[in-house]
Amino acid sequence: MSKSALKINENSSEPLILAVDTSCDETSVAILRGRNVITSIVSSQTELHKKWGGIVPHVARRAHEENLPKAYAEAMKRAGIDDPKQFDAVAVTKGPGLAVDLEVGIDFIKQLAINENIPLIEVNHMEGHFLSSLALNSEGHGSIEDFNEDEYFPALGLLVSGKHTEIVYSEKIGQYKKIGWTLDDAAGEAFDKFGRMMGFGYPAGPVVSEFAKKGKPNDLIELPIPLEKSKDLNFSYSGLKTASLYRINELREQGLKDKDFANDFCYAFVQVIVDSIVLKLEKALQGYPEAKSVFAGGGVLKNEKLSRSLSNMVRSYGVKFNLPDDKYRTDNAVMIGIVAYYKYLRGEISTTTEQKSRLDRNPRLEIGN
Repeated sequence: MSKSALKINENSSEPLILAVDTSCDETSVAILRGRNVITSIVSSQTELHKKWGGIVPHVARRAHEENLPKAYAEAMKRAGIDDPKQFDAVAVTKGPGLAVDLEVGIDFIKQLAINENIPLIEVNHMEGHFLSSLALNSEGHGSIEDFNEDEYFPALGLLVSGKHTEIVYSEKIGQYKKIGWTLDDAAGEAFDKFGRMMGFGYPAGPVVSEFAKKGKPNDLIELPIPLEKSKDLNFSYSGLKTASLYRINELREQGLKDKDFANDFCYAFVQVIVDSIVLKLEKALQGYPEAKSVFAGGGVLKNEKLSRSLSNMVRSYGVKFNLPDDKYRTDNAVMIGIVAYYKYLRGEISTTTEQKSRLDRNPRLEIGN
């Protein structure tokens, strides 16, 4: 264990929290002292699901059951903690996510909390994405180091992940109102489905982003910006997916090989996604001029064009743009620990065996519930 981690463990009055996330295909365990990350373990299942071309829930569950005890043991070892009673609280994702996968993390943490008499905190995964920018490393460095809530809130949240594309308004940490959402496919789903149309395999989304970097505007490829004329803040990507499929087939029927247009098509597709998200977030900023900052989170924000375009637009309004470190944009337990930290400070914890036993998964949980 590093000296910095040791110092955080022993010389801080901030709560020591163990957090677990098994909401989808990443088995993740993190230990935090306040906002400081002592250790973070993420066990990816990407290679496991490749042969099926997507996530298979029962396969993911078995992998979580196998990986979680190992990840927990490794996190404890790296943090130099040999007794779970040292934790002020343990936290776990309640939802949203895949039902059978959520169960694994919940069952593990419930048992630990009950057996060791540790307070338990249930966490909304999407709130985790919202607050992920607040994570600091063991030395106190991160996206937002000197955080004063009054300087950042009221705030807007932009959450762009595999299953969610949402805009959230927040008066303060812990209070959320969803003001924009996807009507069908989320942006992350659109990336993956388009990538499969292009024959990129699984996971296709990151490959689309890489091809797009090599592309350029092409008159042969024109795609509509979804809901461009709508006055609300909602998103829709099923129409873009269909339009892309038709155009790909037309180009192939004209005798073009995929390699002839793949880069430019990916460029056009990414640009439309970017334009649609920037457009809606800008409308949100105009509709909520009191917002002092935007908190962005979710794996789709690993796309450099999207994160850069959003940053430029938001800052042009004189509003802070908060983006987590790259490693905290995809699913991870660190963001669960951050939410748990603030819930701990507010006293939103389960302390009795009866309270802990009642914790159950909620696969359709929404932010603001």
